[in-house]
Order: sequence, then structure tokens, then C-alpha cells
Amino acid sequence: MNFALFNTPSYLTLTEKQPKPLQMEETNVFRQSENTPDLLENFYLPFGGKLNPNNRWVQLAKFVLWDKAEEKYFETLGSPIVGQKAYPVRVALGSLLIKERLGLSYWETTLQIMENSYLQYVLGYDGYVDEEPFHPSLLTHFRARLGAEILAEINDWMVQEGLKSEQEAAVKAKEEAPEDHDDDDPEGG
Repeated sequence: MNFALFNTPSYLTLTEKQPKPLQMEETNVFRQSENTPDLLENFYLPFGGKLNPNNRWVQLAKFVLWDKAEEKYFETLGSPIVGQKAYPVRVALGSLLIKERLGLSYWETTLQIMENSYLQYVLGYDGYVDEEPFHPSLLTHFRARLGAEILAEINDWMVQEGLKSEQEAAVKAKEEAPEDHDDDDPEGG
């Protein structure tokens, strides 16, 4: 699996209430993400079911160090009181991840996010929402706000998390493999 986020150029329980699109708080420009370890388990799907934990987007989202990325993102915002409301880092970074991984235009990226519950999961939604997440032009602002250096650093974190996961899986597979005690004669005699 390719864990890299960016090609670095020189840069669902069914509930009665459907989830609402991500909303900005009234008091601050930026709202820190809530710790969401159960997001996958509780993600709302309007037709029932659950997200598949083995889906490539669910797996990829595991490799993003969202808390660390949020710290870097928050540093770029300036005043937490003055200015336009900022989207959460999962929306900003997640949408850039989706755009780059799929090689989409800004417009097509927002449409794909609107149509795909797995992509909405990457963005931190708590359920499927059938509406465009933001205006496509905001992707330009997300990229500019995060900047090439922060995106490269996040990319490196993702690669390291992916490699660590692969190493852990290899050790686990080796520990679970049956032992071969017959190493005396290759023909079994």
C-alpha cells in the first residue's frame, strides 16, 4: 500500500436523527476536533449497515496523525477570535488527501465527497450527508493554509505510520505461523 499522502512536488446503529453537515462554532474561528476513536463504529449510514473497517479509505485515515496535523493547522490560523470560521483539519487535510489520491479536480473532489460515505468518514463526518461539503474553491485555501512544508511533514508522518503498521503485521503473522520442526530432510525422509 502506498502510504504517501501527496506526491511531493518541490511540492452507522440507525438513529432517528440524521447527521448534520459539519458546523462552525459561533464563538471561535477554529473548533478543535473532538477525540473520535469510535467514529468508525458509530458512523451513520441512511440505508443501514456499518462502514467496512478494511476499506482503503478507513485504512488510510488510520495513518494520518490527526492530532498532530491539527496542531500544525491551528498554528497557521492566527487569532482564534478574529476572522472567518475555519474548517476542521480533517476537512481541510482530508479533502486534499482525497483530491491527490484520486487525481481529481477541485469540483470533482467535492462531488465525490458528497457521494461517498467513506470519503465523508475521512473528513470526520459522523454520518453520511448528501450535500456538497464546501465550495470547491476552498481547496485552494486549504492547500495554501497548510502549505508545502506542513503537507510534506504530514506526508512523512503517514509514511512512518504505514511502515510501522506493516512491521507490526509482519511480526504478528510470524508469531501466528505454525512452526516447522522438520528441517532435517527436505524430502521428508
